Amino acid sequence: MQAVSLFLLASASCVVAGALAWVLLKLAERVWPEIAAQRAVWLLAQLVVALSFMLALLPRSEQISVLPAIVLAEPEHGASVWDALDGGGDDAEQAGASGAKGSAGAARALGTAREEVAAVPRWLPLVSLAWLACYAAGLLYALARWVQAQRALRALLRTADRISGAALRAHAGFDGVSPYRGPPVMETPVPVSPMLVGLVAPRLLLPSHLAQFDAQQQQLIVAHELTHWRRRDHVWLHASLLLETLFWFNPVMRSMRIKMNWALELACDQQVLAGRPTQQRQSYAAALVAQLKLQRAMMSGAYATPAFGGTGMAALGDRIKLIRDGGAGALGIAGKALLGAGTVALLAASVLLQPAFAWRAGDVPSTLAQRSGAQPGDAGLPQWRAPLESARVSSFYGARKKPLPSSDSFHHGIDFAAKRGTAVLAPAAGTVVESTGLYDGQPKYGQVIVIDHGKGLRSMYAHLDRRSVRAGETVAAGQAIGLSGATGRVSGPHLHLEVLRGGEHVDPAQLIANLDANASPSALRARSAALAN
Repeated sequence: MQAVSLFLLASASCVVAGALAWVLLKLAERVWPEIAAQRAVWLLAQLVVALSFMLALLPRSEQISVLPAIVLAEPEHGASVWDALDGGGDDAEQAGASGAKGSAGAARALGTAREEVAAVPRWLPLVSLAWLACYAAGLLYALARWVQAQRALRALLRTADRISGAALRAHAGFDGVSPYRGPPVMETPVPVSPMLVGLVAPRLLLPSHLAQFDAQQQQLIVAHELTHWRRRDHVWLHASLLLETLFWFNPVMRSMRIKMNWALELACDQQVLAGRPTQQRQSYAAALVAQLKLQRAMMSGAYATPAFGGTGMAALGDRIKLIRDGGAGALGIAGKALLGAGTVALLAASVLLQPAFAWRAGDVPSTLAQRSGAQPGDAGLPQWRAPLESARVSSFYGARKKPLPSSDSFHHGIDFAAKRGTAVLAPAAGTVVESTGLYDGQPKYGQVIVIDHGKGLRSMYAHLDRRSVRAGETVAAGQAIGLSGATGRVSGPHLHLEVLRGGEHVDPAQLIANLDANASPSALRARSAALAN
């Protein structure tokens, strides 16, 4: 359920980031009209919005955000978050040192926790699941439209014939283009716009009605499409359309894709008309108007095809004005620097200002224990460092569901998530008393190291990939003693730590502080459920 709720949060963050990016770009466009012809600006804006979605899914993103977390309390086995709090009361009293003082401390902690832990409305999980289903349906619909568009393009190509090299040399539009080294050229009787079709191996598709234009207009139109091909505009347009498809729920993504399509056309207009006289500019604009008049079966702008008339009738007036005036111009260094700074600021804001879901049902019992006096170092126990540089608990000490059929239902240690080959560190100074692959006469623990820390305390490290110390050696706190692995009977790579005092197992969390801060949500929930029962 956590992942589903995070997906809902990420989607909301994406929409908000998209709206902010759109507003900022529209304001910037008023200051620098040149942005209209910058394809990189619009694709980068789409990428920023997509990144805001990804950042919201990053682990422990709530530690970066400056906003308070939205606290989720997930019931397990029919227990509410307050059942979990009540279930942790006994532990808090036992850890509180003595009788009435411990009970009073637990009661105060319970009252404080009730005030601080705010369970979200019960409808949030249902809304999250409903949104996930809605997103999946929308994505399937968007993909179906993409497939339909590709089929339409393939059907269009089947109506076309390839123009041979000899025919190209005689074609008015290719006069002066010799030798021709562009994409294959095809001609169709369907009244569509001249366009590039395809991603990996694009083809230049020309309508047969192009012959009705004068030679100069044909040459300008062909030059326009070949400029698209040289600039790899078809790749940019496919990338933009892919982002729009994945984030179909964000209307800004479609608006940005339309703006980028507009930028592609303007940039090609500028390159084709650079240095040309007014008469040729007027002829080019007239060709654009004539093309749109003849075009009765215009391909949809959702198709990833850079086309001469791709911006449609709605933007015709603005495009002709830019053609007449010489284009939108180039974006200066100051404009590029400010846009870059704005992009970085938007990304930073999407991280720092996004709320994050935090799962608190599992860590409430630990919080109660800490407030009522059960801190590492109490009851005559020392305080140790963690056995890994980045210690993330995957399974706490105590009752649990069996990870393997042959496992014990009571976990006598703590498991830390660790990739194979992660350095294992001694949490405190001591003497190595065992370094073996057959601990307690059994191979199930794999490669094992046992350290005697004095005063009856021993620590055991199991499932190691490699042992770096031998029995009889002394080790210092923080010294590397081996590498984590997956030896013995395990379900995957991790480090298993056990602590014994006088031969009896004790919870390692009584010696190592702040384990809850980096524990996995599943470990916290499993402990909460065990305490509630």
